[in-house]
Amino acid sequence: MPLTALSFPYFPNNKPVALLIRSFCLILALLPGGCTNLIFQPSRQYFITPDAIGLAYEDIYLKAGDGVMLHGWRLYSDRPASGTVLFFHGNGENISTHMANVYWLVSEGYDVLLFDYRGYGESQGEPDLDLIVQDAQDMIGYAVAHADAGAGPVVIGHSFGASLSIYAVAHSRYKDRIRALVSIAAFSDYHDVAQDALARSWLFWLFQWPLSFTIDDSYSPLESVAGVSPVPLLLMHSKQDEIIDYYHALALFDAAAEPKQLITVTGDHNHIFNLQSNRALLLGYLRGLNKTAEPQRR
Repeated sequence: MPLTALSFPYFPNNKPVALLIRSFCLILALLPGGCTNLIFQPSRQYFITPDAIGLAYEDIYLKAGDGVMLHGWRLYSDRPASGTVLFFHGNGENISTHMANVYWLVSEGYDVLLFDYRGYGESQGEPDLDLIVQDAQDMIGYAVAHADAGAGPVVIGHSFGASLSIYAVAHSRYKDRIRALVSIAAFSDYHDVAQDALARSWLFWLFQWPLSFTIDDSYSPLESVAGVSPVPLLLMHSKQDEIIDYYHALALFDAAAEPKQLITVTGDHNHIFNLQSNRALLLGYLRGLNKTAEPQRR
């Protein structure tokens, strides 16, 4: 499978699965916890490995606080490393498909760390939002301890991973060692993104409000984003995003504290970095991290 053809699913984009999830939500809406953990769509199967596209890598492992072993990859730069990136992927499949978001950074001088959430790929356990939020802190700690180039890691997240990373960085004990946070196509609120998804379905349009509130919003990115500061924050979002509406980026930007930047990119939700123009925008930001800039929108 060509790497550019890989997708990074978020549950409303997978119509059969989305319909199944929404049907279950109709039953589960009155139960404690509601539909929260139905967000996750893990796959144990790897669809590709880095060596298949000529990348040098190693398997990495991290023991979570409850003893669950989390698995990931470290992709090695093909030149002296300019820095280390920790990537938080979306809610579907595993690192083998989401690698397409960041594999290209190795040719630009960055080592890349990718972990699968519990229940994904070779990571043990079962997906659970509370535990994944805790695991994210351990992943940041691992990246801080293993970052190259004498600087802290840049944390990058996409979709669910972007929203997760906002909360994780805002509450991290390693904030003084995180170089920057790049949030790509994040949603601002779990209730709102669930309601957005339900509103697109004629079958569940009438139930969008009550069902959206079965999603746990304890880790709301909107409530946490101001706490990312003083870590520099870059928000990237496309107005063509068919999964997570652009208003989420505006809400996060308005709520964030300095230093912050919002860059409007092009393309659909699942293939942002198939476009060279979007890659150039991210690289420009990474290379300019040593410069102080005023918050701005583009």
